[in-house]
Amino acid sequence: MRLIRRIGKVNLDWSGKTLFSLLTNLKNNGVGRVVVRHSFLNRYPEKSYYRLTEVQPNFCDSQRRTGIAKGIKVFRGKEYPHPCGINACHKADWRLIPKEEEEEFCKLTATDVRETRTVPLTMEFPPLLKAMILAKKAENGEPLPEDLRLKLTVSKGQFSAEVSQQDKHP
Repeated sequence: MRLIRRIGKVNLDWSGKTLFSLLTNLKNNGVGRVVVRHSFLNRYPEKSYYRLTEVQPNFCDSQRRTGIAKGIKVFRGKEYPHPCGINACHKADWRLIPKEEEEEFCKLTATDVRETRTVPLTMEFPPLLKAMILAKKAENGEPLPEDLRLKLTVSKGQFSAEVSQQDKHP
């Protein structure tokens, strides 16, 4: 008997089926149904799911792992208005929410939405950098500022949390 060794990280969270193996057994390929990744249920306290709007499975694939699926995405409590493509269809951790439980599952409460984070507009320079800047200003004969602070900018991506900036320094 041949010994099989698996190399890499073992993912124990994947307990389910691939998206297309679930959807090809449903009427109209599951359009209008709600699906959720099991790993998102474990990873995030907020709700994350898809309401399917378009499904085109690849029936030439015998394992039913490929195709095109699009849906209205709710990620960590934030609903995205336009349908987007689902990239992780091949991963075997998808769950189909039963029709009776869809309405209750899709209700978003206050605990299901990410909270807004508050970030200061400025912060103190690191000590060594502050000493270098003050030495450079003293060398050039410029007046030394009393409160030397670093301005912060927050970059916002598609999936980043809501951030508001306020001036908090004393």
